[in-house]
Amino acid sequence: CSIGEKDESSLRTACRKDNGTECEGRGNCVCGICQCYALQGGSTYYGKHCECENESCEKFQNKLCGGNGKCRCKNCTCDAGYEGTACQCKKSDEQCRTPSGSVCSGRGTCQCNQCKCIEGYQLPYCLTCPACQTPCITKGKCIECLGFQTGPFSKNCSQTCKSINEFEMVETLPPGKPCDVRDVENCRVFFVIKQLDGEDNYSAQILKTRECPELPNIYKIIGGSIAAGAMIGLVILLIIKGLLYLKDLKEYRRFENERKKVKWMPHLCT
Repeated sequence: CSIGEKDESSLRTACRKDNGTECEGRGNCVCGICQCYALQGGSTYYGKHCECENESCEKFQNKLCGGNGKCRCKNCTCDAGYEGTACQCKKSDEQCRTPSGSVCSGRGTCQCNQCKCIEGYQLPYCLTCPACQTPCITKGKCIECLGFQTGPFSKNCSQTCKSINEFEMVETLPPGKPCDVRDVENCRVFFVIKQLDGEDNYSAQILKTRECPELPNIYKIIGGSIAAGAMIGLVILLIIKGLLYLKDLKEYRRFENERKKVKWMPHLCT
């Protein structure tokens, strides 16, 4: 092709991907189009910038794509009934199903008949997450608003607490140690919460009866105050009476002493 200097530069740019090497170093740039090299296996590089080839996909049992798929631009495209990065697995989720029938508890994906859990959850079925914060703590305020329409979420409870999609108020809770939370009235609300399939999906049983601190008896307080006041008054009265008695006793003794002096005083002779 006959081009000027400026046009040649533009055409060569067209052969570069993201300002990289011309044709990825796997072909020649001819008039702005990559002509890709051949590979040792007989195929050629392909793609706009010679970025693809079909001979370096992952192998399984020394076979490209395990012999169960086709290599397409460095990635295996598996035949029907196979999966995996090298098409090494027969499609099945039998070993990924929980006793209840869900796949990886809704908290992971089944790959090569084994669960690949989301971060924190454990194999084999992604049931438990030891590092996750317990729902006894994280769902306490939702339990308060769902069960008793109080607390910080009470005005928008149905929207804020959608993660608890099943709950019931019960007279008694099943055996075991229940969760509990303090509500706005400082009462203890007892509940049992269970994680359902999915990452943030729960059911709960909430005890109808709260455990509240005993309120002070105003009559006992008033009666006690009156009794205490009367007792203090009586003590003060007894103290005053005692002081008066001691004063009278002192005066009486002084009077007796004076009388005795007069009685025994000798008569003056005339």
